[in-house]
Formats: sequence, structure tokens, C-alpha cells
Amino acid sequence: MEQRLFPGWLFFFRINIAGFTLLHFLSIQPDFADLYSRQGYVYPDILDASYDHLTPTFYSLQAFLQQIHLPVSYEALLTFARIFYPLVLVLLIVGAGTRISAIFSLFFQLLFCKSIHLYQYGVDSFTTIGLFYCCVFPVGSMYSLDNLLRKRPSLVPHHTLFLYLFRAHLCIAYFFSGFDKVLGPTWRNGEAVWKALHAHNYYSIVNLNFIPQPWFFAAASWATILLEMGYSVCMNVARVRKYWLAGILLMHLGIALFMGLFFFSALMILLNLSAYYVPYIDPDKWAGLSHRYQTKKPL
Repeated sequence: MEQRLFPGWLFFFRINIAGFTLLHFLSIQPDFADLYSRQGYVYPDILDASYDHLTPTFYSLQAFLQQIHLPVSYEALLTFARIFYPLVLVLLIVGAGTRISAIFSLFFQLLFCKSIHLYQYGVDSFTTIGLFYCCVFPVGSMYSLDNLLRKRPSLVPHHTLFLYLFRAHLCIAYFFSGFDKVLGPTWRNGEAVWKALHAHNYYSIVNLNFIPQPWFFAAASWATILLEMGYSVCMNVARVRKYWLAGILLMHLGIALFMGLFFFSALMILLNLSAYYVPYIDPDKWAGLSHRYQTKKPL
């Protein structure tokens, strides 16, 4: 029988997705001008010309504002977004105007990512997914400033529906990631892992050059494939869930240590903990804390 699930995963999801996004944005500040300014590595008009424009970029948004007779310069728009984006992420962390903060956070995250789409990789896509779910899920219903000011109860009776939707997304993503790998011969013989661990464009903390044996890389490849393709089944079977979750977390930790993809690994670990660890925290303990939080009288 499935144990009762703890709705506090919504709170954990909100503060960690928003906090991670804020930390990721702050980490690019030393290179901000090189990435976004008109004198950057690739000029904004060139980047914009190679984009599909499904969502706006800074260049296209500034052109649109000029068309409607709002003379906003590119630099002014960039500065406004650079200040406003972290502010709405902080509001999302504390749960102030949660839904609106999440929508603005998603908008600016897409604006920043798509404006330099040639540099975009997996962490940006999963950040978009996380912020999108912050817009859709009732993440402000648990331990938020909104609840405190409006004196609303921190109860989400249908939170399991949102949890199962989130889990289904992760299951599909991991399955097809593994399925795509098993189709290619370089993953079946270990060559893909060898190339990834020896690529010049990765910053590796741990060097594996001392392991020349091909069987090691083949074993690592098949372990990755099995973890990803078995994710949808094993993560939803109570007896093996904790072991499979440990394997997934170790895999992402290995990606961080051996490939230097720290932000990607951290985000995937947070998503997995939100879906398959935090919901199984003892709900009775947190129900007592929630009750005291709801009934506490103002000073």
C-alpha cells in the first residue's frame, strides 16, 4: 500500500527551483557583457537572425517596443531585466505574489536564454520546465508569505495529482534519454562515455586518464542506459525506489565531478529529490508543524 505523501514537496520545489535559478543567473554576471551586450562574443542582431522567434529575445523585444513608439534602448532594456529578474526570483522564493512572480520569472528566464540560444544546453531547458511548473502547480500554498499575510491554511488536498504529473514528465524524459543512447553504437561499446570524460571543453574535478580499460567505459555506459530506461518502473516501485534514486543521484554526481556540469547535475538532483524523496518525509511530523503555523496568533 502506498504511504501517505507529504504535500511539503511543493514548498521544497518552489524554493529550490527559484533559488537554483537565481544562483545560476548570478554565476554568469562576470561574463554578462560578453554574452548579452552589443559588443559581446556574438552580436545580438546575428544571434537574433539565427533564432526561430517562438519566444522574444532582447533584440526582438526592443524592436517591437520601438514599433509601438516606446523609445527604449537595448542597453536600458537589458539593465531593467538584469535587475528585475533576480527580484522576482526572490519573491518566488519567499512566496510573495507567488503565481505572478513565477510567471515573470519564467518570462525573463526564457528571454535571457533565447537571447543567447547558441550557448543554451540542458540545464536551461530543465530550468524552464521547473519554472513552468511553478506557474502551474500551487507552490505558493505551502509555507509562503502569501499564506501568512492572507491567513490561508497551508493545505493542498489534490497535491498528489500535480506530483504524478511531475513524475510522469521525469519518467518520459529519462526513458527517452536512455532509449536514444541505446540506439547508438557509441553508447553500447562505451565510446560515448570515454569521449565525454576526455572532452576538452569540460572542466573535470576528477581525471580518469589512469583507467585505460575499455570494459570500464562500456560498463559505465550500460549502467547509465539501465538507470535511465528503468527509471519509470523502478522509481515507482516502493521496494526498489530508494536504491534506484540513489543510483540516479550518484550518476548526476558523477556528471558533476567528471564532466564539470555542476549546475545541470545540481538541478537534476533537486528535481529527483522533489519528486521521489521529499514526498515520503513523515507527513505526521510536518502536519503538526503546519497546524502550529496555521493557528499561530499574530503578536
